[in-house]
Amino acid sequence: MTSTREWIKRVAPRSARRAFVDIRRRFEAPPLEEIVLHPYSVRRAAQEMLRISLVLPSLAADKVFGGVATGVEIFLQSGGRAGADLRILLDDFDRTVDRAFLEKAARKAGLDPGRVEIQFRSASIEPVDVRANDLFMAFNWWTALNLRPVIGRQQELFGGERKPLLYLIQEYEPQFYPFSSTHLFARAAFDSRERTWGIFNSSQLHKYFRAQGHAFEREYAFEPRLSDSLRPFLNAGPVSKEKRILVYGRPNIPRNCFPAIVNGLREWTKAYPQYSDWTVTSAGVPHKALPIGGGRTMSSLGKLALEDYANLLRKTAVGVSLMSSPHPSYPPLEMAHFGVRTITNRYFCKDLSSTHDNIVSLSDIAPRTIADGLAEACADFEQSPNAGWRGRSHTPEYLAEGPYPFLERLAANIAAEASGKRPIEASASS
Repeated sequence: MTSTREWIKRVAPRSARRAFVDIRRRFEAPPLEEIVLHPYSVRRAAQEMLRISLVLPSLAADKVFGGVATGVEIFLQSGGRAGADLRILLDDFDRTVDRAFLEKAARKAGLDPGRVEIQFRSASIEPVDVRANDLFMAFNWWTALNLRPVIGRQQELFGGERKPLLYLIQEYEPQFYPFSSTHLFARAAFDSRERTWGIFNSSQLHKYFRAQGHAFEREYAFEPRLSDSLRPFLNAGPVSKEKRILVYGRPNIPRNCFPAIVNGLREWTKAYPQYSDWTVTSAGVPHKALPIGGGRTMSSLGKLALEDYANLLRKTAVGVSLMSSPHPSYPPLEMAHFGVRTITNRYFCKDLSSTHDNIVSLSDIAPRTIADGLAEACADFEQSPNAGWRGRSHTPEYLAEGPYPFLERLAANIAAEASGKRPIEASASS
């Protein structure tokens, strides 16, 4: 059935087409940069104590996902080791805070939660007090762009060398957007010539960043790790697996390629009817049950409590999780380490098949390619149901416990910066 939009393009007179385009433009949202980029009003503070301020868009409970949790952990761990005062600046107008999460994160870092100051940006843009020894940590591209003028103003107020921006980089954010002004603003956050210390979530992402022609004054990379909340369930040992394909399903996140997974499952049901006794379940973001052919559906569990998610992993035989990004993505690593035969995809600078025996990295995401990968995983399971639990990890960093190794170096360099000394390492990458 032809859509209204197609009908107007094909049949309607030119005047009607122009009117339609005009109406559509009136209801389009402004470019994202017009919403998120803003100045801060800066107020001079007399205190000289070193302080680190992490700027987040939000700390509301429904916004605390893996990236926020990792960012807060690195902020608390590095700041605590450097002996700094700690402040979180929340950059939107939502004044709700997940206090339970913040208290748990602070105690894990060995800190009194009362040490962490929280400041909100208001509609009137309340002044942000800035010390001579303040360092600012950005969470994403627009907080990085918003903070650079603040650091410039800090240098005007106190003199001396400009302080570096600490920049948490957990994705290649310019690729979140089509070629546009927003894409260029996101890329500009990586191309600034001002002093920046980048902190990269994975060596693969760091390698991709460099391959795109970017470079910072200092660069640190850390590898993904198994969540402390999931670790006890992995340590509980193997259990019997069920004939289930678990999909990491986030239809609203384009980089997780949900349509490709659905098309791959439909090809799998058509090409491999011998696996009709397998169930297909999605977890991640709730969605309606989707038909995948042969009278079968993919049901959705939505976002699960961590205990439920861990038990699902323990009992699942096969998983599929795609990611159109250089970042490794946590779900394939979680699935594989819980004995799940895992189908994912390659990307420039990334091939997760080298990280665990249970991971198959597809060279493309055509429906038949996904279907064949799933069928091979199902066949392997039916031939040897316990083989997934015997799969070996080739990434010891993923199962490591304790603080990330780079934190001591980062904290030492932060302390040296605050004391007016040059950082203790001379190389550009740490």
